[in-house]
Amino acid sequence: MLEQQVAEEEKRKDSAEEEAQAASSTGTEPAPDEVEELRRQLLSHQAECEQLKDQQLRLRAEFDNYRKRMLRELDQARFSATANLIRLLLPVVDNLERALAHAAEEDGLAVGVRMVHKQLADLFAAEGLVPIEARGQVFDPNLHDALSMTPSEEVEAGIVLEEFERGYKLKDQVLRPAKVIVSAGKEADASGADAEESKDETAPPSE
Repeated sequence: MLEQQVAEEEKRKDSAEEEAQAASSTGTEPAPDEVEELRRQLLSHQAECEQLKDQQLRLRAEFDNYRKRMLRELDQARFSATANLIRLLLPVVDNLERALAHAAEEDGLAVGVRMVHKQLADLFAAEGLVPIEARGQVFDPNLHDALSMTPSEEVEAGIVLEEFERGYKLKDQVLRPAKVIVSAGKEADASGADAEESKDETAPPSE
């Protein structure tokens, strides 16, 4: 519709120019009022044409922005649906892994469970699901959920000792943090830290 209006304005502008040329080609000098009127009409048509072109450009830009926004919202809806489905299936994967951990390698039932587990793992990986590294890593509250802290003679404080439940990320977003046990360092250091904290709490306020 807008393009048709632009075309009509172009035709009217060309018609005004043709009338001016026809008047000059007849050999008769047009009246000053007629020349001024033709000039005014020409300028008016040109202004209307430019205005319609600007409107057309704005409409195209608005439509392009709308299309991009709808694509982003569609991608977000797909991601949310995928995340919700995987979140519901993760406990099933946990149970399969617990069953495999206590099953004999050559057990026929374990072989079938292992195949199902691999199919689910491959399906999740294709959707962008990756496990979160936990054991031996520095504790990160963005990735790990600390269930407790345990003294350790071998592992320094702040390092994940054990992974109680595996965590996962879906396309760089944490879907489920890993539930872990974190080292509190050597028992003497941990006791000293607790004593120092207790001392700070019970010390009388300075005057």
